[in-house]
Amino acid sequence: MESEEELTTFGDNSRDEIQDARPGLTRAQAFNLYLSHAFSTWNARGYEFAAILFTAAAYPDTLVAAGLRMVIIYIAMILLSSSVGDWVERSPNRLRTLLSTVCCNRVSVIVGSFFWLLILSQENLLTSDTPAAPPRFALPRNDTLKGVIFAVAITFGIIERLSASGNMISMERDWVVAVAGPIGHPYDLTNLNAVMRRIDLVCKLISPIFISIVISATDSVRVGVLYTGLTSVISIPIELISAKRVWKGSTVLQAPKPIPEPKPAQGSSAGTGESRARIASWASKLRQYFNGLEMYFSTSVWVPSFGLAMLHFNMLTWRATFITYLLNLGYSLNVITVARAIGSIFEISSTLITPWGIVYFGKTSQSSRPGDEANVSLMHEEPEQEKSITDAETIVGLKRLGLWGISGQFINTIPVVLALWVISAQRDQTPREDPRGPTPRLAGDKVPLSVGWSVILFSFLAFSRLGVWIHDLTTQQLTQTLVHKTQRSSFAGVENAVVNVFEVLGAAAAIAFPQVEQYRWLALASLVSVVLSWLMYAWWMRTQRGHLVHWEKLGVGL
Repeated sequence: MESEEELTTFGDNSRDEIQDARPGLTRAQAFNLYLSHAFSTWNARGYEFAAILFTAAAYPDTLVAAGLRMVIIYIAMILLSSSVGDWVERSPNRLRTLLSTVCCNRVSVIVGSFFWLLILSQENLLTSDTPAAPPRFALPRNDTLKGVIFAVAITFGIIERLSASGNMISMERDWVVAVAGPIGHPYDLTNLNAVMRRIDLVCKLISPIFISIVISATDSVRVGVLYTGLTSVISIPIELISAKRVWKGSTVLQAPKPIPEPKPAQGSSAGTGESRARIASWASKLRQYFNGLEMYFSTSVWVPSFGLAMLHFNMLTWRATFITYLLNLGYSLNVITVARAIGSIFEISSTLITPWGIVYFGKTSQSSRPGDEANVSLMHEEPEQEKSITDAETIVGLKRLGLWGISGQFINTIPVVLALWVISAQRDQTPREDPRGPTPRLAGDKVPLSVGWSVILFSFLAFSRLGVWIHDLTTQQLTQTLVHKTQRSSFAGVENAVVNVFEVLGAAAAIAFPQVEQYRWLALASLVSVVLSWLMYAWWMRTQRGHLVHWEKLGVGL
């Protein structure tokens, strides 16, 4: 059975939004919404990948700089993400909030690119820059100045990441929820989420490829820096104009946003000295941070949100550490690129499967026993009973499909880990014809990789990506609909902070186990994180529905 509190919360949200009497987006409005989101994600995904390349080019002989940059950014996100979400929540003008995040993000990338250009213009880093002729612009080597500029570039990288997070929260947790049409509309919440995530995944695949092509074609990382900055300059007017067109055509977006009432501060700094006032200010900020955590863990959907964040510890994703590990195993860059592209196709396909799956698993609730969750109206007082049942079916479909998604990732991760263990064992020992058995692998020996286990590794890895993104989409919509409308952005800010906690743990684990032969243990730890995430979601489903599976219906197709 659905919890009464959860049903009431969703009913109140839906009732308030139904009173807006909005027909949903038109095709032109949807196009402009997607266009603005596409340029935002293109720049965010591109700079995320470009910063890795810039750091590697600036410090070519060590991974310390890359690891340090990511750890600093993750920690900053942990400390500041909730504040960003709270700022979005308390900003009454939706257009001004979104445009502020766009401008802040683009300016940080442009200024950051300038500092990256200064770092990469030092003489000792220009060996690959048109070796036939001296570079037109070069700076003398100065390691101290380089370190200072690198710190400044990291600072603007933090601003870029925070503003990108604010843009995502404003778009996905405010704009999309506000303008979404009723269930069954071509631009209802489910379809808007699916298309927005599809855009994100396509940009995640293609934007880094464009940067790589530019750098490879010109044989200059500095040109890649210029390309990154120029892309941000070009995209600013497009994003601003398209977002403003959506806002002008929507009375819901133009209306002042409901803002939660601030909690009264405990104590006052009036009459105190400057130092006491400063301490009180920091205490207020710390109290606000913990209030955000309290709000997050008091919602009915913190468990699936936390379980989804836990998956960011997973080392079996296409991050830099996993790619480096595969290269060290002996896989060529072409094989890795093809495998990653196939995985991206599965990820994008999740945005096509999810809307259909939500409807399918929601419809199966019509045949549930009396008293099951689907027979409970989300808006008991509403006279339109048919509309209420449709809302309930959507929630049921989201929960059930989310369980299938995380279960699919769990099941498919097992053979991935098994394949990595077998391949690693083959790498550790070179099979030789020796009566005393296999001898340890010597330095420089090339061990042929098993084709069969490689197929298992990459195929099940691709299937696992399908499951995780289905689970991600359903969890996102659950948090959009079951969190009160005056808490959605704040909830998303805290959620981002939790995500970055597990990102830091993953980076720390990779640093603690840097050897190639140790990666099998990181893979096993990744499986444990997936299992824990599945257990959390299954427990949450059990508490919400009273059961996980209708065992008596397994034989009839459920």
